[in-house]
Amino acid sequence: MLKDDCASELRVHLANSLPLPSNVNRPRIDLIVFVINLHSKYSLQKVEEFLQHVDSSFFLGKVCFLVTG
Repeated sequence: MLKDDCASELRVHLANSLPLPSNVNRPRIDLIVFVINLHSKYSLQKVEEFLQHVDSSFFLGKVCFLVTG
């Protein structure tokens, strides 16, 4: 996806925790992907904790849960 030549620009921002620091220059967030590792007993607990910081309007097509393990 990053190698394809197209008019759109793709930016990926990785964060270890939420909320993100307030920054006026941050680009618009179009999608949030939460990664849940089934081998870690704290992974789901952390995702549940971080969900409190996500606006409810994002849950209609802008949040994805990726489960690994």
